[in-house]
Amino acid sequence: MLKDINSNVTTVVFLMIIGLLILTPSGVFGEDSGSKDAEDSEEQYGDTGTTDDGGINPFLEVELGGETYYKYSHESGDGIGGLAAIMVDLDGQLSDRLTFFGALHFDSSVWHDYLNQPARIRKENPDYDIELEVEEFFITWKPEFASMEFTAGRMFSVVSYANQLHLADFQFNMKPRIFTEYWGDNHGLAMDGASLKWFRDAGRTRTALLFEAAKTGYDSEHTVFTSTVDFAFDMGNFDMGVRGFGYFDHQENDHPLIKYMPANGLWNETLNEGMGLNAWGGGVNALWDTPGERTVFFQTEWVNRKISDDNLFGGYAFLILDHNDKFSSSIMYQQLELPDFENPVKGFKKEKVYTIGFSYFPIYNHRLRLEYNHFSNSDFYDNMVLAKWTFFIDL
Repeated sequence: MLKDINSNVTTVVFLMIIGLLILTPSGVFGEDSGSKDAEDSEEQYGDTGTTDDGGINPFLEVELGGETYYKYSHESGDGIGGLAAIMVDLDGQLSDRLTFFGALHFDSSVWHDYLNQPARIRKENPDYDIELEVEEFFITWKPEFASMEFTAGRMFSVVSYANQLHLADFQFNMKPRIFTEYWGDNHGLAMDGASLKWFRDAGRTRTALLFEAAKTGYDSEHTVFTSTVDFAFDMGNFDMGVRGFGYFDHQENDHPLIKYMPANGLWNETLNEGMGLNAWGGGVNALWDTPGERTVFFQTEWVNRKISDDNLFGGYAFLILDHNDKFSSSIMYQQLELPDFENPVKGFKKEKVYTIGFSYFPIYNHRLRLEYNHFSNSDFYDNMVLAKWTFFIDL
């Protein structure tokens, strides 16, 4: 979960950025990652900068991006739009074994609150300001003696394919709600801590075990441990991945899922505050390069979120068809259990969400996304048309 940072941390981060820019040589190494929705779903591996004698030349890649949006609800006639975010992404290498990544986003409060707050408490005329959030800032060390990676800092959890992506990189305008609702933030599950990854690459198959130990929450009040196993299969024009995870945490009465409940509301007296396995789930994705230029990508994930003695189950599935380099179409179905505001004492409603959308890529690193979202539970969102323009510039 993301939280605002204070001025001291902001100062330190920007001093680090200035220092890295000064130390970085003039040559900047980069690699185009493509612009189509389905192809962007594949895990990307960046090349390293090398000197003529085979050594490693430290480098820094800087991307500047932005997002604008417009939302219209045909039921209420409500329309709102404007700046969603300004983004600065840093991707660098300090040595052949040490890399770092940073994502600094200036989010507009209107867009942020709209994604986070239920309709019943959302302001009709919200205050507009810009909030700086360090979405990710971590260092990764790859020891020479083992097929391992050690990462420390602020990062998105690896428990989910979709959770690892930034909102601007996800193929739809809004992240799957099993993460945004069950972990209480529109970006998904972010944490401050460390992770260990062991992997084995056997040509057409790749296996990875991942462990995380971190703090999360608005004030880093939740202690979290995760364990994830990931398999990937490369069969030429068809790739497939399978992932499963377990999530262990302490639960407290300010749990994000119940932060909007009244004082005598959900789980206030029965919430189990001990460490335990409080979520588990998995996912499958598949990428098929059809004859010609078309690419088909399918992904599904599911989560069982345990809160005290209650189990909330949810999942999603989507399908993306890249027609060519400029145009793609997609559909997504979601289902999850959410608190029933009319019956707050352990009352639940099943929420179903249907999304159909289209993406257009006029030039490299620019995407115009138009989609329609239908919600079965109006406590959170109205049925709406949501348009978003996302762009990045390599500096």
